[in-house]
Parts: sequence; structure tokens; C-alpha cells
Amino acid sequence: MKSFTIRFFVIIIFAIFCVNCKSPKEVSDKKEVKKPLNVVLILMDDQGYDTSIDGVKGIETPNFDSFSKEGMRFTNAYAAVPSCSPSRSSISTGMYPHANGHWRNTITPSLSDGDEAFGRNANRVDKVGIHEYIKTLQEVLQENGFFTAITQKFHMSPPWKFPYSDRNTVHNDPEKYKEVIADFVDKSGDKPFFFQANISPPHRNFDKHMNKFPEYMPDPNQIVVPDYLPDTPLMREDLSKYYGCVQLADACAGAIIETLKRKGEFDNTLIIFTSDQGQPYHRAKASAYAEGLHVPYAVAGPNVIKGQISEALISHIDIMPTILNFLSLPIPETVQGKSILPVITGKQNKVTDRNYIFGEHNSHGPDVREHFPSRVVFDGQFYLIKNLMPNKSYLLPADLRAYKGWSNRSYEATVKAKDTHPMQYNLLRTLEKGRPALELYNMDNDPYQLVNLADDQSFKAKKEELISALNKWRKETGDVVDNPQKIKTRKLTK
Repeated sequence: MKSFTIRFFVIIIFAIFCVNCKSPKEVSDKKEVKKPLNVVLILMDDQGYDTSIDGVKGIETPNFDSFSKEGMRFTNAYAAVPSCSPSRSSISTGMYPHANGHWRNTITPSLSDGDEAFGRNANRVDKVGIHEYIKTLQEVLQENGFFTAITQKFHMSPPWKFPYSDRNTVHNDPEKYKEVIADFVDKSGDKPFFFQANISPPHRNFDKHMNKFPEYMPDPNQIVVPDYLPDTPLMREDLSKYYGCVQLADACAGAIIETLKRKGEFDNTLIIFTSDQGQPYHRAKASAYAEGLHVPYAVAGPNVIKGQISEALISHIDIMPTILNFLSLPIPETVQGKSILPVITGKQNKVTDRNYIFGEHNSHGPDVREHFPSRVVFDGQFYLIKNLMPNKSYLLPADLRAYKGWSNRSYEATVKAKDTHPMQYNLLRTLEKGRPALELYNMDNDPYQLVNLADDQSFKAKKEELISALNKWRKETGDVVDNPQKIKTRKLTK
């Protein structure tokens, strides 16, 4: 009887064990499938270094602020060029405009156009664009099986060098961004994805954005007017709309981030949150001054350290090599930027061997009157501009001076303030009538670059150091022509 009882209990225990055990295949089938690594580039249009977390008063950018705390925020991030098309091409090639061939704004397809407008048989292609031999970020990702998608606008040339799996014209509506990004994620299926999530504000026309979303307008009496612009009621009216558009753009970016979290893709996605260039004001956009190149910049994603602020000098030409490094994909030899992956993962405090960053302006559009080539070198404190055609008159692009079509009141406000704000008025006139060959500014105590130190003998050594660094960079990157309009146009291969 005792033997029977023991055998009975052994059988019961074995049966329970077998019920709860699973075959190796069953265990394997239940393993969580590791998601692929993705990338999302959130790109505002014409937003300067203007966020509440960076200290700008009178506005709120809660989404950029909270996102920054989930990753790393950079205080010394600069676009390579202060115009839309060449800036976006510099991002997608990791190259300076004078080197990749895309040195001014160009005619490009609308995202609503058919596929033929983006192919080699396109009927309308600008003669200016990147050289055919250059491998773009989009081409590399497509070749490696990525689903790629873009929103708002294209603005790169030639179009077939920047292939996307999907396109959507959504541009300023936070709720619609939620729908579009969710749709992109669903369409990507099992493929890793890259989204270039372009957002149209705060690009002018401000009124078109604010009339649709008036709830984002700040109080004109609470905002701060930058020192290079006159503090008048008319200027405050224009600036309040700009800051309102910044707040709207922040809401759109927040909708994108929220959707990635809701779809379960946030934790396996490298997200870069920045702007294509600086403020849409004279002496900012379409100029070599810091207000045209200094941009907000934050990164979050796998292995990115959280809640850190970096003063490392970084450039938009670093975006492509950083993305490819993150994805463990080869970086083309043509790339002139450097990966900032060691910085965002906490392995380094600065980009390897970098003591300076560089920038440039050539021409905003094809009109020769808008042509004013300049080169920039910045060491984190001192900012030197070399104007390659000094004293040349300059025509401001229409969106920086015209009310018709652009609702720009800032130019008018500055002209009307000639007697009350002569310094700001003279800055505008110097911009138009000709600038000196060299400009040197101490950004620590002169962030709006009001006092040119180029002829101050106490800064002679620093000026010579920066000129030497600039000349070396120009030689190494093939910037041997002072007038980019003399650069031979690339041959189109269709």
C-alpha cells in the first residue's frame, strides 16, 4: 500500500510538471520578436534657437522641452547654410553646399505630384542640385530595405536622388500628423523605417498658420524682441505671430512623438528634433549671421543618455553619418560630417578632433541680386564671417521684405523705426548696401552680433587663428571658387 501511494504521488507530480512544461519549439515561438531600429527626423522650417527650455520668454514649447529631457539637448547646433533647399540637401548628403553642388534654393516637385515628377524622366528639374555621383541618405536607406516617408515639402534637387516610399502633404495640423505618422508606421510593416517629418511653421506666411490655429498666438506684450530688431508695436505684432508659429510647430512635433509612443516605436527609434535653418527675419535667414544658422537640436533614442545638455559643436552635416552609424550602415566616403553617436551615448564630450564648425551662404534664389557669398567659422565663442564679395549690394529675398504674399511686417517696421531705433535700421541698410570683408563677434557677450571686432587689435590673434582655420577648411572641402555661380552645373543623368 505504501509503495502504491508513493507511485501515485510521483505520477501526479510528473503530470503537473508536464502540463506546465513546454517544448523547446514552443518556448522559442513565444520569444519576443526584437523590433528593428528606426529613425525619425523632425524638421521645423525656419525656426531659430527659440524654445522655452533655452530661455526664450513669452512662449512655451512643452514638447521640445520634455523631449529634450528624454535625451540630449545641444546648445551649439548650427545648420550648414541658411536657406531651405541647400540646407535640406546638406542634411541628406552630409556635405556642405559648395561641395555637393546644391548651393541655392531650387525648383522641386510638390509632394502631391505624381511619381513621374520624382523620377529621372521628370519634365521640370532645376539645373542646380547635388552631383550625381553623391550617395544620399535616402538612397542608402532604400538600398538597405528601409521604408522611407516624407511630409510637408520636398525642396531637394534632383528629385530622383532622394527616393521615398511614401509622401504626404500634411504640414501644420497636429491632429492630422497623428493620422499620417500612424499610417506611415502601418505601411512600413516589418521593415525598419525612416521618416523625414517636415513641419511648415514657422516659415512665412505666418497669417496662414495663425488664422487656422489662433489658440497658439502669444501675447505681443509678453514676448522678447531680439536686439537686432527694433522694439516697436508693429515689430511685436509680427514677432508674436512668429512665436505663435513656433508653438504650433512644437504641437505638431509633439503629435509625431506621441504617435510613435502609442504605436510602440518610440523606444527603438532614434529621433532627431531640429530646424532646417534660423529665424525668417533679415540678418538671419539667407545670411551668414548666427540667427540664420543657430537652431534648436535634441536627440533621443536607444542608448542615448537622458536629461543631458551638451555644448559640443555640431552641424547639420553630422546628421547623415550619425544616422548611418546608429544603424551600423557604411558611411559614404563623400560625407564631410562626423557622427555624434559617441557624444549622445556619453562616450565623448565632443565630436572627435573638432575645434570649429563651419557654415556658408551663397544665394537664396537664382536672382543674381540675391547672391552674397559668405563663409563662417565658429569656435564656440568667437564667430568669424568672411564675405567673399564685400561691399556688393544685396537684394533681400521676398519673404524677408514683402507684405504681399508673405505678410511680412518686420522689414516695414524696421524702416519706420529709422529715427527711434537707428542701430537696428543701420544693420538692415548695411545688409543691403554692402558688408565688410571680415566680421568677428564674441558670442559670449554679443549674441546678436552687433559689435564687429574685426579691426580691434586686441582680437588680432583670434582673428588670425579663425582665418587660418577657415582657409584650411575651404581648401580641404574644395571651396576654391569665391563666386559659387561660376561653379560648373552638374550634368543631369536621367
